[in-house]
Amino acid sequence: MAKYTEGHDERQGIIAAEKLAALAGERPVWIHAVSVGEVQAAVPFVKAAREDGWRGKFVLSTTTQTGKAMAERLGGGLYDIHIYYPWDRKLFVSRALDSLKPRIFLTAETELWPNMLWECRERSIPSFLINGRVSDRTWSRVSGGLARGAARGAYSLFTALFLRDEEDRSRLTGIGVDKDKLLVMGDSKIDALLARKNEAARDGWRERLGEPERPIFVAGSTHTGEDEKVLAAFELLRGKAPRARLIIAPRHPERAEAVAALVPRKYRVERLSSLTGGWDVLIIDRIGVLFDIYGCARSAFVGGSFADKGGQNILEPFSWGIPLQYGPHMEDFAQASRAFIAMGAASQAADERELAEVWISLAGEKDDGELWRRLSREYFEKSRGASARTWKIIKRYL
Repeated sequence: MAKYTEGHDERQGIIAAEKLAALAGERPVWIHAVSVGEVQAAVPFVKAAREDGWRGKFVLSTTTQTGKAMAERLGGGLYDIHIYYPWDRKLFVSRALDSLKPRIFLTAETELWPNMLWECRERSIPSFLINGRVSDRTWSRVSGGLARGAARGAYSLFTALFLRDEEDRSRLTGIGVDKDKLLVMGDSKIDALLARKNEAARDGWRERLGEPERPIFVAGSTHTGEDEKVLAAFELLRGKAPRARLIIAPRHPERAEAVAALVPRKYRVERLSSLTGGWDVLIIDRIGVLFDIYGCARSAFVGGSFADKGGQNILEPFSWGIPLQYGPHMEDFAQASRAFIAMGAASQAADERELAEVWISLAGEKDDGELWRRLSREYFEKSRGASARTWKIIKRYL
């Protein structure tokens, strides 16, 4: 529960006077993003509004402290105040709405807060779901029985729902949500992702990693139990491509030493924090660098997918135009996974042997990767600008 230790008063709807003073008596736009992932969807929307010239007040709320930290890192200077979101009880929600008096309320991705939505409706405050998605897991919970009617009622409280793709719209119309409320905009996280791409930083890592003639295979955001499988796949790869190198980025960098201990002694293993050169296996033991390092890879395996964790972010490596591999669990990015597999940009491996087969095939390719870069460009061009399209409609309510 450590992630909820801050903001106890705000979680009860009590907002400090100095924060309210920062709003200068204006009725703000209130945008809620639970944690890190939702913040990555919300901040591009705020940025789109600012770039469009809107100078009104923004309140950005999160539930977690890590969400707050991400908001400060990605959106510092774009919004006016941060608060912790009130627990969804009528008293707490009413207190917050009484204090903030928002012009509109928005929440990102999958969040349904019935008391907040009911209160907004009672007060004639328009409410919106932005970057909305109905994941496979959510769909399995709401698509049948009594849950179907409850979900329809909750989603119908929104003034409009701005969705990532047609599959999300199809699912919501399937449980009876008014189709006129459902607008497909694309994925606003793509705006944030593409804004983070830094080719100069990528090139800097290429130089630091050295030996450009030796192809690099990355295993990103691995969980406990996955590293052994990745290393087994690498062992098979080296039998066919003796110059290949492997970078492992544990999802939790504090696991770096444990992962390094798994590497067979015949390979030279280094940690990123003490990088020298001539390594066979490199362990990333710090945060904030994996995204740029993906851009240096011949191919990338994305973790949380051999382990039953729903999968980590497959959009990040694909934004650099490199082919992807992952295990059977990619529920959290199921729609993107289906699209990538259909276009031939990703492979879903059942085990380390299947992963090795893909890596061996890629190691033997003679082209410069232009096919993968073209597929990446085509995919991301379809969804970029989702935040601006969403803002263009929502500003009519201000």
